[in-house]
Amino acid sequence: MKVNQKTLPLPADPLELYMREARSHRLLTPPEEKTLLAKLVAARDNWLASFLEAEPALRAIWDDLEAWKRGEMSALSLIPGPPKPSDESSGPTFFAGRLHRIFVRQIARNPKRPFRGKKVARRLVRCVMFVGFRPAPFERYRLTTLETANSRTKAKIRRARRKFLDTRTPLIEKNLRLVMKLAHNFVPGPLPYAELIQEGNLGLIRSTESFSPRFGVRFSTYAYLWIRQSILRALENKSRTIRLPVSLTQALRKLEKEKAAAGNEPGTKRRAAAGALTNPSVGRPILSLDHSVDDETELSQVIADRKSPSPERAPQGRDSDSFVRLSLSSLPDRQRLILRLRFGIDGARTHTLTEIGNLLGISAERIRQLQKQAFENLRDGPDGSRLHELSLD
Repeated sequence: MKVNQKTLPLPADPLELYMREARSHRLLTPPEEKTLLAKLVAARDNWLASFLEAEPALRAIWDDLEAWKRGEMSALSLIPGPPKPSDESSGPTFFAGRLHRIFVRQIARNPKRPFRGKKVARRLVRCVMFVGFRPAPFERYRLTTLETANSRTKAKIRRARRKFLDTRTPLIEKNLRLVMKLAHNFVPGPLPYAELIQEGNLGLIRSTESFSPRFGVRFSTYAYLWIRQSILRALENKSRTIRLPVSLTQALRKLEKEKAAAGNEPGTKRRAAAGALTNPSVGRPILSLDHSVDDETELSQVIADRKSPSPERAPQGRDSDSFVRLSLSSLPDRQRLILRLRFGIDGARTHTLTEIGNLLGISAERIRQLQKQAFENLRDGPDGSRLHELSLD
């Protein structure tokens, strides 16, 4: 029996095998995406409700909202914003304030046990799920619930989680082409194409956990931002031998794009920024200390060790240490102990104000006041001018 259709041999390259598998999933039409999203949101809400309706989780949510109200965390660290915010009423700050007011009213009704009861918990959880939190806070709330949950509740959470993972799998598979397209925009680059796809897939997975229907956009539009952010973060963290701050890496990338677009030096308005970014060792290649300067000399032999004192300064440093110890002896015992612990004098390690306060049984603010008084006593003492000269050296 003859077979007309030829079977394609499996490629030896795992990347080619993955790309063939990804291309086998056809793109979603808007109605199909809407149907899958409805199933995804329903399964995710069921999973979230399985642990958010517990009293410890609601208490943890309230603590986070209170921390936001005190200015200890930003609303964006709790609540994701829409890809295209129309006004302030669609941003994280607006919804954080709205959710905070709902919790305040509930606490006012029952100050002792405000989150007790299934009806109360379901109503608050519906508000939380409508607003939508980021994956990291939800994970903290889940762990908080598991600390006190019984085996039946834990099994319920696991089943809901498994159903959510199964529901989101088709949506992820249908958007693998989007990841490949975005990753291809950064080729060639410091990271291989396969690693860029892996990082983009992580962003795609995270987008399924924080997407909210209130954003008013298609899932692919929202996932695009997560995929791109995940790839950019990987480039910023893994593309250099010495990791640079994210802001500096973004500024360098922007500068390179401007140079490529102009084909020459950036304009006069950009030259100051360009010089500030390219003058230091930021743009220079990383060399090993074993690198040979010439046939007989290595790089480690010509670089000065700034941590080792020079021969002429070593005796001066010993005299300065003795003078500082002598000056400290004129202070009261508690002030002298605070300065020794604070700055690691006489071999002690440096301590924070809080650590010293815990050792002495007083507050960190009181330690700061005593430290200030000790400096004033040294400044007004007979050795004040000499100590001032040493501080300038």
